[in-house]
Amino acid sequence: MKSSLARISAAAVLVVLTVGAGTPHAVASTSSEDPSTGEVLVGVEVEGYELDEDLPVPGEPEDEVLPEKDLSEKEPDVAQGLECKPGWFFKITQNKTNTMDVKYHTFVQNKTSRTIDFKFTSKKSGTTEVGGSVTLGGEMKLAVLGSIKAEINANAKKSWTSEIGIETAGKVPAKSTAYGDYGILKENVYGYKYYRGSACQKANKQYMTVWAPYREGWQVS
Repeated sequence: MKSSLARISAAAVLVVLTVGAGTPHAVASTSSEDPSTGEVLVGVEVEGYELDEDLPVPGEPEDEVLPEKDLSEKEPDVAQGLECKPGWFFKITQNKTNTMDVKYHTFVQNKTSRTIDFKFTSKKSGTTEVGGSVTLGGEMKLAVLGSIKAEINANAKKSWTSEIGIETAGKVPAKSTAYGDYGILKENVYGYKYYRGSACQKANKQYMTVWAPYREGWQVS
């Protein structure tokens, strides 16, 4: 049984999570067919620089639209005789702010004139799976997951089911309310699927966010 992420000593708590970077700029490749499109996914690429991320503040919603890096790309100067293996690729261009897929909400309201103790216990469970804002086939999900694990977060999983009975405790000051959310944290990345032709040109770009679960616990505020 996993231990609680938060030990609460005040009404507002920030749970700090760290994300480790893996070996730089690996390419996760597969020759399997993407069943959502019937096309062959050749590989996954990552931008040629560190993909930094601002950790989320518990209780704050994710921005609807995040500033994007300049995603315009110059096509390579194709020398005479240069050829590429045609096929579909996915390129990760941005490490977006992580979010929580909340499975259980609770709170305690202190209407007294003194500080009181509280204890939260998770009572509902749920499962979060690797996915995307655009429908992706199973093989493409696994390929992108492999690159997330290598480049951004080694703890990322294909599927994660939260537990029941995980506790966290703390104190609520007088005339205050403490809110508790128990759930699964998601690693979010942004990028695009594209087709690379035999002359190394890119076509048919489709931009999307892809996520993978990587940790569970309490956020208390």
